[in-house]
Amino acid sequence: KKAEQENTKRKKAEQENAKQSQSKNEKAQSVESKLSQKKQQVKKEEQNSPQKGKQMEYKTLRKGVKYIDVVVGRGPIVQDRKKLRVKYVLRAKNHMNGKVIDSSSNFGFRLGKGEVIQGWDIGMEGMRQGGIRRLIVPMQAGYGNRDIGAGRGADLYFEISVLSC
Repeated sequence: KKAEQENTKRKKAEQENAKQSQSKNEKAQSVESKLSQKKQQVKKEEQNSPQKGKQMEYKTLRKGVKYIDVVVGRGPIVQDRKKLRVKYVLRAKNHMNGKVIDSSSNFGFRLGKGEVIQGWDIGMEGMRQGGIRRLIVPMQAGYGNRDIGAGRGADLYFEISVLSC
């Protein structure tokens, strides 16, 4: 009888864990779906824009970090020293078809605390939740002369989406 009760408890716990896991996955998929929709909307707006054909220009920040906003978020602005969650893709050579070196769909850190490379601490200032930004991080704000897959001292091309802050 005890074994039966323990089996029942174990099965209930497994079902509860499965429900929680499914709920987390659904939330992540919802956020990714919204970001994908925003990207598609931006592409349509760019195609219909009077500036069609003009190249959007990167803005240069400290240490040579460059950025361009693909989508300006509508949520809160990321705060220095506060925890945030992002989705990112790191590529070699360029943002569009460079080799993917690293990526994450749910990466958490505190901005401005040195938990990430300086290029992120510099380049993410002013972003809003829901925003998508492309960063070009030179070696002096990235990994220095180390080769992390893009070549020694190469520029790093990130596309970062703020999921929460």
